[in-house]
Amino acid sequence: MANSESLTVPTGTLSFRSVAGETVLPDEPRAPGVLSGYELCRGSRFDAFRDSLNGVFYPARVEPTGPENPVPESRLSAATLTHLTVGFVRFGTETALDPGALGAYHVNVAMSGSVESRCGGQHVVARPGVAAVFTPREHTLLPRWGADAGQLCIKINRRSLESELETMIGRPVSSWVRFSLGFDLTTPAGKSWLSVVRLLLSELDSPQSLVRESAAHRERIERMVISSLLLAQPSDFFDALHAQGPPARSRTVKRVVDAIDAAPENQWELHVMAQVAGVGGRRLQQGFREQMGMSPMAYLRLVRLERVHDDLVAGEGSVTDVALRWGFTHLGRFASAYRDRFGEAPSETLRTLRS
Repeated sequence: MANSESLTVPTGTLSFRSVAGETVLPDEPRAPGVLSGYELCRGSRFDAFRDSLNGVFYPARVEPTGPENPVPESRLSAATLTHLTVGFVRFGTETALDPGALGAYHVNVAMSGSVESRCGGQHVVARPGVAAVFTPREHTLLPRWGADAGQLCIKINRRSLESELETMIGRPVSSWVRFSLGFDLTTPAGKSWLSVVRLLLSELDSPQSLVRESAAHRERIERMVISSLLLAQPSDFFDALHAQGPPARSRTVKRVVDAIDAAPENQWELHVMAQVAGVGGRRLQQGFREQMGMSPMAYLRLVRLERVHDDLVAGEGSVTDVALRWGFTHLGRFASAYRDRFGEAPSETLRTLRS
């Protein structure tokens, strides 16, 4: 029954323990380890452990501030999925990490010990019951990862999260999501999110589970992890996500949206869009800001970028050819906008397809 995309690594057994009446994820040695069947290294020299960690997650400056060789209590396990990379990390010695801006969304769920966590101007101490949620463009710093601290680390593809957000609020998103750093897992919303994470972990650690047999089913649960995080954790899109429904687009805005969607490669100018809408340019801009969260020109740029991305993924021409096809005439600005949108250069998208 397994298809060619199913996961085939050996598995362990996942169990849960109870602390002060709350069910939490397990930590060794009191319970079988999270992702024990996906172990990459254990009890390694610190430099080898660091190289493995950076290879799975992010290139970072990782320095021990305690004894480093050997580190018998260290363990790294990780599984790279479609939208997520999930891993368990325990250094076994006090450590400081400076990965800078991550370029992805990321959640650390502490299962033991504590980890001082900073992102931009925010600060929290992650510990059992309090997770940390990091954003892509703000500087991330973990100045003290305790020797006894073990964390479930969930790296979320930036585009995957923003695409899920767009689906949920019914409009495009032109900026990255800024989450509150501290995530209280003891609230009803926090518990709901954690239950979805438990489902994914238990399925990954179960032989012949649906997640291991079906890539499509696995992706659905990955998207549940993302969507429930968006609903549970405060962010600058929190109000939009909890509104009764996306606001109805006015006739004027809808006319322009439909016209752009039909032919984004046209030489659109604001006055041309206003003529299509039948209103003045200022009124059209106001309507777009209220109903789409961006200007008409920003919406045009997003649509063009999506068309370029689709064509590059399909291998329909060189980067220059595809960019010009969809109306980008300044290739430097195009490349910068593309990287902001998709987290990689257009040439990387094409290279990934070819490889």
